[in-house]
Amino acid sequence: MFFDFLIVGLSIGIVYGIVALGISLIYSGLDIVHFAHGEIFMLGAFIGLVFFNTVGFPYPVAMILAMAVTGLVGVFIERVFYRPLTRSGGGYTVAGMGMIIVGFGMAIILQNVAFLIWGATSFGYDPIYGPPIQLGGISLPRSYLWILVVAITLMVALNLFLQRTKLGLAVRAVAANKEIASLMGINVPVMISLIFGVACALGAAGGVLIGPINFVSVEMGYLMLIKAFSAAVIGGFGSLPGAILGGLLVGVVETFGAAYISGSHKDIYAFILLIVVLMVRPSGIMGVLVKVKA
Repeated sequence: MFFDFLIVGLSIGIVYGIVALGISLIYSGLDIVHFAHGEIFMLGAFIGLVFFNTVGFPYPVAMILAMAVTGLVGVFIERVFYRPLTRSGGGYTVAGMGMIIVGFGMAIILQNVAFLIWGATSFGYDPIYGPPIQLGGISLPRSYLWILVVAITLMVALNLFLQRTKLGLAVRAVAANKEIASLMGINVPVMISLIFGVACALGAAGGVLIGPINFVSVEMGYLMLIKAFSAAVIGGFGSLPGAILGGLLVGVVETFGAAYISGSHKDIYAFILLIVVLMVRPSGIMGVLVKVKA
């Protein structure tokens, strides 16, 4: 049973990590906290549902298309709604409270748009998995193994993109210092749109991965935002490896807490972990404490 719970915890946790990765990517590149990212996750789950259940595409194709469409939606949101608040010379500046309000407003808009399209009904993905894989006395659900494989593939692909390509180098330069990146000839606004699009595509991937094991509804985003935000803070806000580590920890702690303590209180275990980590290490596990001189 322990191994079964561990697989479930790691699978759910890596989905938290993927969504947290998008939040951290936006924060490291744009210096803003995207409070509508839970609704991006929800939107991606619904778009994947349409491509898979309604259109009839194979599940991997439906996931890729959902990521592409949601990424384009993210680019549109960044250019139309966020950029006017943060435009300054060649890049972005922090817009303070205005940016926070716009983020929450965007979450409400996306949720209501989804409600108008799909209504308040919960939907499920058509069955895509076979029977569990038996290894001795251990039963491994194919759904959770698929989540682990796909999520790890996405993380490896993102790391290769950021570390091994010229475009990824430009993205990292913009994340490090927008003014210097602009002076070096990098098109900062385009890179910012790319960062936002990739982050939203990751959120959509999380939604499509979680769809076959949970129901898809317009209200699924807010709880995911809270869990993913907790994962990002636990790992170290703005740290991409930290987001994945934080997600895995949240998923494992939540699963074992529900199994061995109380399943009716499973949503509080992530926040207990968050409080404990912040008490011990305020910057997060992989975060860097920045000293500011007056």
